[in-house]
Amino acid sequence: MDALRTIRLLATSLLVIMGITFLVLAGFFGSMLQSIEAPPALFAIVGVAYVAISLGLFLDKRLFYYLGVIAPLVWASVGITHYIIHQNPIVFPFLAGEIIVILCCCYLILRKRST
Repeated sequence: MDALRTIRLLATSLLVIMGITFLVLAGFFGSMLQSIEAPPALFAIVGVAYVAISLGLFLDKRLFYYLGVIAPLVWASVGITHYIIHQNPIVFPFLAGEIIVILCCCYLILRKRST
């Protein structure tokens, strides 16, 4: 397996795991999310978006490389803001995963395609 495919599959698998985790949080732990002032619907929307982006990455569509940078960057910014306000370290694994996805997608965007 070549390195570019491995990087793409790493980003895909991380996005699927985080997306499913957000969907589970929204579905089963909605009351906990409301206690930290986060609407469960927001987590559900982000979870669905992450799963959709991961499907596009799996299919190797170039548009989803850009979405793989933008969506995790926005949600990581929200996570950092949440950590600053609430001092809740639960966001660190999600931030780590999002940073890895952002770096992988940036690499995939910047690589030169051979014709």
